[in-house]
Amino acid sequence: MIMINLDKDYTIVSDGDVLNLIKRNGKLRKDGTPSGQKWWFNTYGQAIKFYEKKVDAGRPIHSFRELAKQIDSGYKQIEIMVDQKLKEAGIE
Repeated sequence: MIMINLDKDYTIVSDGDVLNLIKRNGKLRKDGTPSGQKWWFNTYGQAIKFYEKKVDAGRPIHSFRELAKQIDSGYKQIEIMVDQKLKEAGIE
């Protein structure tokens, strides 16, 4: 099982067949995965795009510079983190 914590609220959990994006509620299930609101995806890219939309919904962007800064800082880190976790698990 692969668990990738995107931030303090969201985690991607994969058991090899199914990818779940979970908005954590602070509790754990019996299998050690976080409990909370859950969405299912086929690829990591789909899960991350959905996560970005959920997080960005609460942040107004007033200029292209703000958008570029947000993409360079936050999303690049997430991309690198997911790539690293997948390489560690032998998935590329």
